[in-house]
Amino acid sequence: MTRDQALAFLAQCTHGVLATLLPDGRPHPTPVVFGTMGDAVEISMTASRVKTRNLKRDPRATLCAFPEGAWHPYLCAEGRAELIEDPDGQRNLALYRRITGKDPGDLAEYLQAMKREKRLVCRLMIERLYPLG
Repeated sequence: MTRDQALAFLAQCTHGVLATLLPDGRPHPTPVVFGTMGDAVEISMTASRVKTRNLKRDPRATLCAFPEGAWHPYLCAEGRAELIEDPDGQRNLALYRRITGKDPGDLAEYLQAMKREKRLVCRLMIERLYPLG
């Protein structure tokens, strides 16, 4: 599979497991919903999560992505994460639209929730892709 083919497969996926590194080096896997943007994957998260703290300390991460409702085939994307503050919720809104193809039911409430939860966007810059399964 070429890189372009792998990116095309990844663009069709929205579900995966993100593995970050705990302070002692062990992996910390968490289920995520994500959207793709070129050579990057974006994930909404809150500042208080373990995965966020892990990425602040060590930005290396691996995403195992698969089609919704299936575990096979799947693809792993490795890279370094950038954590992007989103004080007005607009970046999370753009991510929501990219993932779902629509606006949230109550836009004002959605934006308030993004602010209240202090959501940010994790942008995983893909350095390596490899298909499995």
